[in-house]
Amino acid sequence: MRKAFIISFIFVTVLLAAGQSTATDLVDYALCDLRVLYFYETPDEIDWPTLYYLNDRFGCRVDLLTVRAGGVFHYDVTEVPDKEIYLNRYFVEDGDVGFRDTLGSYLFRERRPDIVIFGHRGREALYNACREYLLNLPVDSSALFNIVKVYQISDKPEEMAEPEGAVHINRRELYDRCRSRMELEIPKLFPRFELEEMHRGERLVLYELLKSRMKTEVPVPDFISGLNRIRLVPILDSLLADGAIKQAFIRKAKNALSFLNASQNTVGRQRVENIITGYKELIYLTHQSQSEGILSGIVDYQPYLLRVLLKTKKATLSEIGMNWEGRVILRDSPHGPRLKFRADLAVNGSEEVELSYIKYQPYWDTVAVVLDSVSRKVKPHQSFIREYLVDIDRAYLEASQPESLSFTAEIVYSKIQLPITTSIPIREAPDLKITFEPDFRFVQPTARLDVDRVVSSLNWKAVIDKPRSFEGKVKVNLETPRGVFAGAYRTEWDLEKGHATQTIRIPFSISNLFELGIHEQTISLIVDNRVIAVDTGIIRVAACHIDDTVKVGFMPDTTGLLEDILRMTDAAFQPLTDRALQTGDLEAYNVIVVGSGAFRDFPALKLITERLIDYLRNGGSLVILGQPYDWPEGVLPVSFVPAEEAVRTDEITLLIDGARILSAPHKISETEFKAYFDRKRRVASAVVTPSEKVFVTPSGGALLSVSRLGEGQIIYCGLPLVDMISELNIEAIHLLANILNY
Repeated sequence: MRKAFIISFIFVTVLLAAGQSTATDLVDYALCDLRVLYFYETPDEIDWPTLYYLNDRFGCRVDLLTVRAGGVFHYDVTEVPDKEIYLNRYFVEDGDVGFRDTLGSYLFRERRPDIVIFGHRGREALYNACREYLLNLPVDSSALFNIVKVYQISDKPEEMAEPEGAVHINRRELYDRCRSRMELEIPKLFPRFELEEMHRGERLVLYELLKSRMKTEVPVPDFISGLNRIRLVPILDSLLADGAIKQAFIRKAKNALSFLNASQNTVGRQRVENIITGYKELIYLTHQSQSEGILSGIVDYQPYLLRVLLKTKKATLSEIGMNWEGRVILRDSPHGPRLKFRADLAVNGSEEVELSYIKYQPYWDTVAVVLDSVSRKVKPHQSFIREYLVDIDRAYLEASQPESLSFTAEIVYSKIQLPITTSIPIREAPDLKITFEPDFRFVQPTARLDVDRVVSSLNWKAVIDKPRSFEGKVKVNLETPRGVFAGAYRTEWDLEKGHATQTIRIPFSISNLFELGIHEQTISLIVDNRVIAVDTGIIRVAACHIDDTVKVGFMPDTTGLLEDILRMTDAAFQPLTDRALQTGDLEAYNVIVVGSGAFRDFPALKLITERLIDYLRNGGSLVILGQPYDWPEGVLPVSFVPAEEAVRTDEITLLIDGARILSAPHKISETEFKAYFDRKRRVASAVVTPSEKVFVTPSGGALLSVSRLGEGQIIYCGLPLVDMISELNIEAIHLLANILNY
C-alpha cells in the first residue's frame, strides 16, 4: 500500500515539475476542452491548489458550484476573465423538492462536465441531495459529453487503505507554485477570501474515485489520465460516416490543432504565425460544419466548436497584442431609427496592424456590403475608432433574429490575413420568459344549468423570469377558450432591477359554455408593443372526485407535479415531512402516496418499516408511484424491485378484467388507456411479491398491482401517471381518483 502511495505521489510531483516552466496561456485553454465541476458547501473548504493544478497544468475549465436555499429559484455566474474559472451559485426555494431537475437543466444546458469533484462531505440536506443527484445522474446517450469520473476528497487520508484509482495531491507544493495567481484571481470570486488560511491546511490530500465510465484496466494516477485534452478529431470521427467528407473535416481539424500545438514550441513571429494559421483553419472548419447537414443537426456540436473557436480567437488577439470591439448603436431620428456601427481597434503589440476593410452581411441578402475599403495601418500603442452609418430599411431594423447582422473586419498582421467576425442582433429582445406554473389544469365537472352563468372560480399562476439587471414596464395578455372568463388582473407590471422573477395570479371562471376536450389558453408578455415571450397552457373538464372521508398524506416527487395535481382534485391532502414519518400519527391519513424518487429526500423511509406494517394492518392504503432502480431494499413489507422498461400498446397486458381499481368510481377503458402507448414510452415496472397484478409488461413486471396486508393494501403504479395527467389524459385522471378512493 505504501509503495503505491509513493508511486502516485511521485507521479503527480513529476507532472507538476514538468509544467512549472511555462504557466498556462490562452493557447493551453484553446487546446483543452475538458471541464471539471467542483461541488462545495462552504467557500473555506474549497481545495484551491487542486483546482489551479487542473486549470494551470492542463488548461481545464473549472466550474465551482454551490447550491443554497434562498427565495425563488435563481442563479448567478462569476468568472475569472480569460482564465476558464467560473463560480456558479444557485439559489432554490425552501421546500422545493424538484429543484434538482431544474438545476440540471440550467447547469448542463450547454454540456455536461467530464470530471465531478466533491469537496468535503456535506452537513446540510441540500448539499447531500445535490451530491446524490450528480453522483447518480444517468448517462445521456444523445449527448456528446457525459460525466466520466467522479471523485470525493477523503476526510482522513492517512488512516485509510489505498483505494483503487485514488489520486494523491501535494497541496502545499501546489499552493506555492500557484500562489501568485491565487492572490490575484480568487478575490474576484470571493472578495473576503483569506489566502493564508490555506497555507496552514493539510500538506497531502487524497481523492477517492467514486465512479468511472472509463473502459480500461490501466491505472489512473491522475484526474485526467485516460482522457484526451481536446476531442475535436474523435468527435468528428464519431459523427461523420466514412468517406471524402469525413476525411476533409478531420484533416482540417488536425491542421488547426497541429499549428496550435506547434505554437507552444516556438517563439516570436513564428509562434504568432502558427496561432493565426490554426485560428484560420478553425474558421474554415466552422463554416463547413454549418453547411454540413449532419453536423448542424447535432445539438451540442455547434456550441462546442464555437467555444473552441472563441478560445482560439482570444489567444490569437492576445498574441498579436490587439483589442477589437464592434458595437451596433441605434439612434432615433425624425425619419425613424438609424443604425451606426462603431469599430474600435487598439494595438498593444510590437508590430503594426493593418485594417484592410470592414463589411457586413445582411440577414435578408446573400451579398456582403462593404462599409470601408480604405486600408489603414495602426501603429503599436495606437488605436483606430470610427462610426459608420449603415443604411438599412426600417422594416429590417425590427428584426429580432439572434444574429441579424454579421460584421467582419479583416486584419493583416505581418502579411497574414486574419478575419475577425462579430455577429450582433439589430434589436436584441430582452431575455424575458413567461410560463404557466403548472402549464396544465383540469377542473371538476359542474352541474348543468339552463342559463349561461358562472359555476366555478379558479386561478392560473404565471411566472415572469428576467435578468436581474432588467427593469421596465411590460404588459401581460391572456387569451382564453370559449367558456373560460378571466377575472380582474393587472395587465401592466413594473419589473424592478435586482429581482429575477415576478409571480402573477389570474382568476378565471368556467361556465356551461366550456366544451369537453382539451383546450389551449395562451399568455403573452409584451414590451414596447412587441410580443417578447409566449406560453400556452392546456385545460379540460375531468372528474376526479375524492371521497370526503379520505385524507391523503404524500411525499412529493422530484418534479413537484404530484402536488400540483393534488391541488386540482377535491382531495384533503397534506405533504409529509421526514420527522412525520418517524413520529407523526400515520393513521391520520387514509392514503399515503410516495412520489417518484421521493425516498431520496426522506431518509426516514428506510427506518419505518414496522410503522408501515402497523399502518397497513389497521386499514391504511400505501400508494407507490413509479420508482427508479435504486429504491432502497427492505422498506416495504413486500418484495419490491423496480426497473425501467420501454413498452408499446400491444406490450401491456391486462390480467384482471373488471378489477375494482379499474371500475370504481370510474370505469377505465382499457383500449383508450393503452392508446397513450401508441409509441414506445418508458415505464417503471417492478417485481412486487406478493401482489395481485392488474397490468404487466412482457417481462412480467407489474405496472399496476395491489398487495393486501391486514385491512389495508399497497398499490403500486409504475405507469407514467403524473406525465399522463400533465397531458390531461382523461383515463389517467380517472385512474388517480380510483387509486385514492380504493
